[in-house]
Amino acid sequence: MSLSHLPLSFFYYLLPALFSLLLSVLLKISSKLPAPLALILEKIRWVLSKISLSTLLLHSFSEKKGSTFLRPGREEGSWQLWELPLKKEGSTQKKEDPLLREQNTPPPLDTSKNHWLIGVPTRDLMVIPLWVASDGNLRELVIMELSSKHLLRRGMREGLKVIKLQAHAERTLVVALAPVAIPSLATGAYLKKAQYFEAAARLLPLEDIDLIVWQELGEVCFGFVQQKELLWFSGSGESKVSASLIKLIQRMFLHLQAESILKKIPERARLIGTFSAQECHLLQGTFGLTPGLSLQNLEELPSPRTPSPLLDLPSEQACLERVLQAKKDRIKKIAKVAITSYFLLLFSVMMNVLFKETLAAHLTSQLKKSSLATEKAKQDLTQWQELRFAIDPTTYTLDLLAAVANQIHGEKIRLISFTGMPGRLQIAGEATDVSQAYRFLESMKTAPQLQEYQWTSSQPKLAGKNSVRFETEGSLPHAKTSLE
Repeated sequence: MSLSHLPLSFFYYLLPALFSLLLSVLLKISSKLPAPLALILEKIRWVLSKISLSTLLLHSFSEKKGSTFLRPGREEGSWQLWELPLKKEGSTQKKEDPLLREQNTPPPLDTSKNHWLIGVPTRDLMVIPLWVASDGNLRELVIMELSSKHLLRRGMREGLKVIKLQAHAERTLVVALAPVAIPSLATGAYLKKAQYFEAAARLLPLEDIDLIVWQELGEVCFGFVQQKELLWFSGSGESKVSASLIKLIQRMFLHLQAESILKKIPERARLIGTFSAQECHLLQGTFGLTPGLSLQNLEELPSPRTPSPLLDLPSEQACLERVLQAKKDRIKKIAKVAITSYFLLLFSVMMNVLFKETLAAHLTSQLKKSSLATEKAKQDLTQWQELRFAIDPTTYTLDLLAAVANQIHGEKIRLISFTGMPGRLQIAGEATDVSQAYRFLESMKTAPQLQEYQWTSSQPKLAGKNSVRFETEGSLPHAKTSLE
């Protein structure tokens, strides 16, 4: 099978899987990528793989269904199965051309896989042509007319369909179609479960004819055609064309002519089925047709056409089945919405987690870089502090002693001891009074060479009759004092 035969949805749902595979290959060949980028690619691959699984799951729930026609065949109990294929690219076949799958075997109605269109047999339909007023609701007028003629049966109102044929100034010709209340036992099983119901007679070719006679489920049916639309059709209950059938056709023609529904004698007829020469001869003489005017005879049922407008004629049992199916479909829709919401929520959570993990990885990487820079700065600071006392002239002990001595004015202050250590100074002295001691300590703190030191002083104490003793210690920020 070539790629052109694959549906577009196949490629659409395959894209996430392809992206996931591409990212997997990328992760294998990109060993030199940074750790945060590799983590991001891995998370994206995981998210895309989950999206691929979820979309394939939803696709299995909502897969498109094909259209299948099931209509009655010629013999009793035989049904024809027709399938409407999808149009392929490059194909000259029309989309509407159905294909015959089964000729005489009624297949089971598996409604879960196909969109079924059932051709309702003629024996299970009521067809009534009417003239109604042109003004007003067409359906309501038809119901009133049928009720006045005592033709409105039980359950007919719900399934009634109306086809408008001709419109005049005051009245309109319509055809009313409705399923019978109780379908026949032979066909009732096929009229329960389907998506659409259409009259089997309306699926026949009706072009260029006035009368159509065909075989359906073992009986002969006939109908009158006008402008490619059936005015009236019905089953005859006869298995072949006989004199009684000819009289029935004549009576129905006279009745429709009296109702001004048919205005002329049918001149063109089409036979669908296996009719003998004697049956064809009887039909030719129905309305006085000359033997030289041949009838068109089709031995096999042609492919079903698409009538316009489309009708839907479900039986009462089919309506009940539709109610049950509608409940099941509602539950399926709720399940689909719930599954879709779950996957959307899961996707949003995964994307949120992916974003946070990516951000955390980025911040961790930045923190590692900052910590390395901080450690290097600390090492540089430690080296500077260790070398400062060897290369910084402002830390020489004699220079510091000179800076302290410059703060002594007069004979009121006398230094007793001066001790210099790396990053720390200890000074002891005497003053004539406490105020002189504090004044000296404050002035020492403002000296330019001593402003980096942090000073800690003890309370001055009496050392004699006219003397107080004071002690202070200064330390650089990285050193501790002995007075702390």
